[in-house]
Amino acid sequence: MRVLQTSVSSRHLGLPTVAATTPRPASLVVQAAVVTPTCTSRGDTCSVGAHSFAGQSLAAPSTPQRGPAPSAATPEVSGSATTTDRRWWNQEKDLWIEVHTEEDFRREVDTGDRIVAVDFFATWCHGCEKSYPEICRVVRDPELRKKFKFVKACVDELKTLAKNEGVTALPRMQVYKPGYGMLVSIDVPYSKVRFLKTNLNVIANNPGLGFALDPNGFVAPTGPLPSHDAVAAKAAAKAREVEKLQAGHSGLFDHLLKAANIGSGSGGAAAATGPRVGGAAAVTTNGNGNGAGGSSSGGSPPLSTLMGSAVPGTATCKAPPGVNEAAYEAARRQFLEAHSAEYGYGGIIDSLYPKEVGCRMAPNEHYMDYTGSSVYCQTQLDNVFSELRQCMFGNPHSANPSSSFTSDRVEEVRDMVLKYFNASPADYQVVFTKSATDALKLVGETFPWSEGSMFRYLRENHNSVLGVREYALKAGGTFQAVNESFVDRWAMRGDSAGDHSPPNTRFPAPTYSLFAFPAEDNFAGVKYPLSWVRGVQSRSTDSHRWLVMVDAAAYVPTQPLDLSQVPVDFVDMSFYKMFGYPTGLGALIIKTSLVPLLHKVFWGGGTVALATSEDNFHVLKCRPSDRLEDGTVAFLDVIAVKHGLNMIQKLGGIRRVQEHVACLTEWLYTRLAALRHSNGAPMLAIFGKHNMPNHRQVQGGIVNFELLKPDGSIFSYKTVEREAAGTGFHLRTGAECNPGACYNYLGVQESEVESLAGKKEGCEDDVEFIKVQRPVDKGQDSISSADILRSIANSNISLAHPAAVALKWVEAPLGSVRASLGWWSTFDDVYALADWIERTYKDRVE
Repeated sequence: MRVLQTSVSSRHLGLPTVAATTPRPASLVVQAAVVTPTCTSRGDTCSVGAHSFAGQSLAAPSTPQRGPAPSAATPEVSGSATTTDRRWWNQEKDLWIEVHTEEDFRREVDTGDRIVAVDFFATWCHGCEKSYPEICRVVRDPELRKKFKFVKACVDELKTLAKNEGVTALPRMQVYKPGYGMLVSIDVPYSKVRFLKTNLNVIANNPGLGFALDPNGFVAPTGPLPSHDAVAAKAAAKAREVEKLQAGHSGLFDHLLKAANIGSGSGGAAAATGPRVGGAAAVTTNGNGNGAGGSSSGGSPPLSTLMGSAVPGTATCKAPPGVNEAAYEAARRQFLEAHSAEYGYGGIIDSLYPKEVGCRMAPNEHYMDYTGSSVYCQTQLDNVFSELRQCMFGNPHSANPSSSFTSDRVEEVRDMVLKYFNASPADYQVVFTKSATDALKLVGETFPWSEGSMFRYLRENHNSVLGVREYALKAGGTFQAVNESFVDRWAMRGDSAGDHSPPNTRFPAPTYSLFAFPAEDNFAGVKYPLSWVRGVQSRSTDSHRWLVMVDAAAYVPTQPLDLSQVPVDFVDMSFYKMFGYPTGLGALIIKTSLVPLLHKVFWGGGTVALATSEDNFHVLKCRPSDRLEDGTVAFLDVIAVKHGLNMIQKLGGIRRVQEHVACLTEWLYTRLAALRHSNGAPMLAIFGKHNMPNHRQVQGGIVNFELLKPDGSIFSYKTVEREAAGTGFHLRTGAECNPGACYNYLGVQESEVESLAGKKEGCEDDVEFIKVQRPVDKGQDSISSADILRSIANSNISLAHPAAVALKWVEAPLGSVRASLGWWSTFDDVYALADWIERTYKDRVE
């Protein structure tokens, strides 16, 4: 029997649509008053909140609206035939000068001979959206345009700038005089935007005067502006005050201020001369926008310091215990000749590994379960706990110094995550969750399901994705599991047979359906085309929209994901799968424009702005992360995330990790696929797409396999797990919480698995084999378990009619062995595993 290299697309069978069995109630329950945005009485002013800027308190609504939640967000595209951008903040672009960096902002407000009016907005701000058409109508006035330069700034892109400019509520227009600074700050909610033209004319017609806003929203002159000398003196005094605070005085507030500004100076020198306040509080970014590490940005020294005096590629490597040293040296030399440019981050991993990871393991141990959890490194932990020892972190829902400090650090990490995935803060929001599973659950419980909705998903999804279907069924919708070839026909080639036509319902159009797939499945490591995202979205119509959720938990630890190129609607991830620590923290990256669609039921903690006890009344906060993060975010864990992201950057970035893992995976697959028993039979059946010409595009860092005996029968994967663990290999066995992929590769039908109810539960694979009937080839009177891996792939036989063909009872496995690689995997790991498998199982029959 040759090595089995299955192709997912050739074997998967799409499941029929399953309709909900839960009856709809005879009448709809009347909902109590719920006001979703944090807005004023007219629903047109949003507070930026303590989480965004320097602990400013929430602007409390005076008489909130009572009634239904806001209408659904405007689609970004209309139907499948157009790509018109309908996002409200991108309309009337020709009227504005957009600024995306602080340098852009300073250039526009400090230069030229016209007064500068800056519209500060947020893409999630309901008040901004409501006022924007009227603001544009004013800005379009040709007489005003002769006197004013109109600039637009998104506060999520310029958080620090907005904080420093005093932006505490939205929508806000601030007016600047080049060479002087800000003249006046004008609130422009919908109820007051009608005053904007008058206010701008007052400013333009009174040059040389300062202004203030009266309680009614009108601009009034306050007297002559200070001289340039006075302005310069005031700026110098402020600079001296900041310098004095940074110099270090006693007291918590001074301590925090100094910690917050660590990294603006030498950083490394401070660590050398004594304790450094704030540890690794500050972060810099590299040129492409990703969070970058350096001697002054992450609290950790550069790699040259971590390595001591070691020179890349010159570390002395000893053969792993138990292997033939000469064979190891020859194999390593050959491997480095082929992959020296990809392996080991420039050849430094052999120097780093012993002190960063190997110090926690015995010499014979090899960690190969990175898809289960990545591993943290010592430098990462040192930086985390150095910061915890030296800084005081308070609950970010307060506004005291330690709380404000925490809020700033949490927002810093939120920005780092967006930059890491090249996601615009205007288009995406980061919501911290307990895990990737919790992120999926959040989508499931808030998605706008209806009787016309369908939850369609790739069969190879993790259990946590499959569980979302319960929400669709509860709402009266349907679900459907599909295979790779179905998605290619439907989404990429436009096969209308795959379109979903919702029945007429009592609910207004459009209806919404959700398609979910893993960027990389956690069973065999197959990577699925990210081009599916646009393809599925293009199947939307004016009456029915498809949104896409990508499970990226197994993908992002070793692969780059660029959300500027792949416009995913929802992305989930888990940080411990990326860099081992912290655990218990994940994230949902969500399109800002979709937040109004989400139907949030539970509210509590920091998600609510106003609530009453006796009446069923509450007002949710407007900012997406505030609304969706129930309770106090795990702020110490969030702060620890930046040290993991920084460590990836210190190793050269995620693309270097990708190259490193890819070359090790190729070597391991090639070696295992070549293993043979003495009779010529293969020793392993390997799953996935390793053998394809474009394997790096379609296969991740997982090698999943069954070990075969000389007669082709299958070794117990539990036996392999036990023996591997006793030898020092950290592997994973079983179905790996992915029944769709596992049972499909192993040729087990779902009806057969369902017969095990009561014998097998969840991911604990107590039942290792299942007795099933399989067809006997002509001329045979028996069938071995190895034949399952060949015959069932081409068999659609109905077990209800066994007389239709000759059948035999056989044992089919319900799991396999998975070796998964990650950022700290080494050549020694893959060599030792292949060598041990050959020495242990070659020609073995029991």
